[in-house]
This record gives sequence, structure tokens and C-alpha cells, in this order.
Amino acid sequence: MEKIKKKNENLFEEGKAFFEEYSQKMIEGDNAYVVENLQLKKDHSIKVAALSRYIAEHLDMNKNDCDLAEIIGLLHDIGRFSQFEKYESFDDLKTVDHAVLSLNIINKEEFFKKFQDKDKEAILSAIGNHNKLAFIEKDERCMKFCKILRDADKLDIWEKCITYMKRDGSFSMPSICFNLQNKLILNEAVRKDIEMGKLVQKKDLKTVLDFKVFLLSMIYDINFKISFHYLNQKQLIKNIYETLPKRDEIFGIYRQIKLLIENKFILK
Repeated sequence: MEKIKKKNENLFEEGKAFFEEYSQKMIEGDNAYVVENLQLKKDHSIKVAALSRYIAEHLDMNKNDCDLAEIIGLLHDIGRFSQFEKYESFDDLKTVDHAVLSLNIINKEEFFKKFQDKDKEAILSAIGNHNKLAFIEKDERCMKFCKILRDADKLDIWEKCITYMKRDGSFSMPSICFNLQNKLILNEAVRKDIEMGKLVQKKDLKTVLDFKVFLLSMIYDINFKISFHYLNQKQLIKNIYETLPKRDEIFGIYRQIKLLIENKFILK
């Protein structure tokens, strides 16, 4: 048991070393626009790794599984680097599925091949499913890692979007919102989904307002109470809402989400 524990610790360190070497190599280019966006993804990956561990520790998972959650968070977007280098876009619908790219890269690495089978399955399942609207995972352990990553990913997406939001409501890095038009028009399909308490589909996003409402709708795909406490403490939803036009339909959406947070998680 002690040998397995030591082996796993070494593998986690190898995984971190791989991420640092791979991401830094991709970032060292001449195109300032590409470099800026790849640095954003590196920063995002590091934060998602920390948030994944934070959630796992609050779920009282053992040290190996906390380490595993962290390395999954670190590597979940490794495919974003080659995606953006080639297409200069993070839009999977117009380019390629970055989760599939991530799996292709990870599967080739020697450190990954040395993990126990159950840990390999958790890594592949969590990363492969993290960007899917819906997915099926029959293994309970794998499902837990999927949910941890999906929560951690969303928490930092909210934070990064708030950080790069300008006073006029647009984004200083347009790639964050898939270079959508900065218009105050809300697509009917987007409005219907969020009013029904559903995660808005990316294929329906036409404007920056659609994207911001999509950000709000991510609340309906949060899984753990600790994640709700984190977003409530940081006032992530409120900060996004404050950049939206003050219209009845927007206020209704925000009130619905506030009630979800308060009734389902905060008041318990």
C-alpha cells in the first residue's frame, strides 16, 4: 500500500511537470494575441486544479483522490492550447472539441499510462465529459470526479469573466465570449432555457447578452453545496447580473437564481 501511495505521489508530480513544460512551450510564441489567450488558459487550469482540490477536501475524500482531483483540474483544458494556436478561437462548435483534444494528448503521455486503471478511468471520464451539456457515467467514483471538475471549472469561468469584463459590459478579451456581437438582444431560445431552469446551450448564443445569461444558467449545473457557498461568498452571480440591462425579463431570471441559491443551499 505504501509503495502504491508513493508511486501515485510521483505520478502527480510528473503530471504537474508535464503541464508546466507543455503549456509554457505553447505560450512561448511570437503572436501576442495567441500568447495572451494561452496564458489565460494556463492561469485558468491552475485555478481549476486548486478549486478541484478545495471541493474534494470539503467532501472528505482521501489524499490520493484529492491529488487526483487536482491533477484532473490541471489537465482538463490541455487541448485548449493546440486548439487556440491553430484556430485562434475557443469555440468548440466552430473548431474542434477541446476535451477530445485533451484526451488525445494525455493518452500519449508516459506518466498517465502508469496510473492504476481506476484512476485512469476517473481522469478520462472527468476530462472527456467536462464540456458536455449532458452525459452518462455509470461508475459512481468516476461520476464524483466529473461533478467536481464541472463545478471547479464553472467557478473559475465566472471569476475570469468578471475579471475581464469592462465597464461598458463588453470583455477586454473577446475570445472569452466567443467573439460574439456586443448587443443587448436576448435570443428567445436562451431566455426559454434559463427560465425553465436549464443550462443554456452554446449553439444558441448570438450576442454578449446571450453569453452572460448563459453564465447565469451555469448555476443549474452546480453539484455540491461547497461550490454554492464559494460562489455566494464571492458574489459571482451578483457581479455578472450587475452588468446586465435592467429589464423585467432579466430581473425575473436573477430572482429565480437567487431563490435557488438561498432555498436549496444557503438556508439549509
